[in-house]
Amino acid sequence: MISRLTSVSSYRSGPPRFGRRPHNIDTSVKKYQLTPEQLERYCNGEKLDDILKEAKEMEQQKPKVIAYAKYEEVVAERDELKKQLEELKANIAPEDDNGIEWLKREAIHAHKLLTEKEKELEQLRELFETAMSDKERLHKENLLLENQIQRLKEANDELTAKNERYFADLMRLEQEVKGLRLYALQKLHIDVYGA
Repeated sequence: MISRLTSVSSYRSGPPRFGRRPHNIDTSVKKYQLTPEQLERYCNGEKLDDILKEAKEMEQQKPKVIAYAKYEEVVAERDELKKQLEELKANIAPEDDNGIEWLKREAIHAHKLLTEKEKELEQLRELFETAMSDKERLHKENLLLENQIQRLKEANDELTAKNERYFADLMRLEQEVKGLRLYALQKLHIDVYGA
């Protein structure tokens, strides 16, 4: 009897089995945002589907009311614009000559401004061209000066090398003179005093 309690059947050993058929379970999460009134109704036990259905019906009725109010607003604006247009037509008819004169003055003024701007543009263009020619001239001068500097550096290097050679020759000649003086002194000493 003890062995029977301690033994585990082969069906129960191994990983859990869930069957071979696919499970059509909807794992998506649905989110609802309820107003405080709807939440209170839901807490009182009313079904969520009924609350949402009623909210959807209210949403469908709302745009019609908004659309009609917007229509009335647009009609009122149209009527007001028609009145303003009629007033403008009435005001413009006697002052037609003044309007043409005003347009002529504006055209003359605009033409004057245009000619002034063209003159300014021409002056700026001339300044730009002179600046560009000066830039090219200065660039050429700069190249000539750079070449001259390069030639002077090369001449300086040559003179430095000559100076070093002459200095080395001078040192060598001074050593030779020193040696000849010593030789002459010894020769004189031997000739005078004898060996």
